[in-house]
Amino acid sequence: MDILSDELSRARAQGAVFSVLHQVRPWGLRFGGRRPLTAHILLEGTGFIVRAGADPIPLQPRDVVLATAGTPYEIVSEVGAPTVPIGAAREKPLSAKDLDGPADALVMCGAYVLSGSVGESLLQSLPGIAIVAGRDQDPAHAAAIDLLAAEARATDSGQQALLDRLLDVNLVYALRAWWRSTDAAPGWYRALGNPPIRSVLEQLHADPALDWTLPAMSRAAGLSRAAFAAQFARVVGVPAGRYLTQLRMRRAEDALSRTDLTLAAIAGSVGYSNEFAFATAFRRHHGISPGRWRGNLKR
Repeated sequence: MDILSDELSRARAQGAVFSVLHQVRPWGLRFGGRRPLTAHILLEGTGFIVRAGADPIPLQPRDVVLATAGTPYEIVSEVGAPTVPIGAAREKPLSAKDLDGPADALVMCGAYVLSGSVGESLLQSLPGIAIVAGRDQDPAHAAAIDLLAAEARATDSGQQALLDRLLDVNLVYALRAWWRSTDAAPGWYRALGNPPIRSVLEQLHADPALDWTLPAMSRAAGLSRAAFAAQFARVVGVPAGRYLTQLRMRRAEDALSRTDLTLAAIAGSVGYSNEFAFATAFRRHHGISPGRWRGNLKR
């Protein structure tokens, strides 16, 4: 079980490029910070990320910026450059003549849609602004950015579809790179470097409905019960039992929001013997019954 792929799939993570902007110095783009997750890639040129109350962050060619919702920000050629809202900048589409002419920067902007509590947990692992520098990208990520840059300058049919798919590829590489550089990575990602805990996590994600007692998880890890419990909590950040409950609740939320399965069927699919045990666990976790939770989604 590839946990990152599973998490992105369950978050319905999907990106779409909404602008490729050819900029001549001095230039500046202004963003409201309202989208859950936005990606910017400086395909050519240099610039700065500017936010109120924070030092400007320099950007180099091929740097990837992931911005979560919150504080408005600007991407500018130099600090103090005049800016225009991204919506206004997008009103002038690129032409082949624009791409062949002189420019100081080529900026690609895209947005990702992530849903449910899985999406929320992924977003919570990121700061307001995360930058994966071009110089730090592994060769495969750099090659994907090269493809993005080439396609951004192309005029062939199918360009939008290719850009969108390459933006999805960028998200996987960027998340890997960012999480490797920070202590704020999700616990399951940190555990991928610990073979016994990784093995258990992969099995939990593959089938959370199994009877996963602490002794069963310990056996799967090949560790004593005490050693497993201590190691899991240290590496993942929460006790194994709590992690399993959180995983089951995320799967239940997904089923409640995206299917018409009965509560009894959902209960069985996430590891509860009946809908009453499931409802009790769900209410303890969310403070609301699963039936009411589903009903609120339809309002």
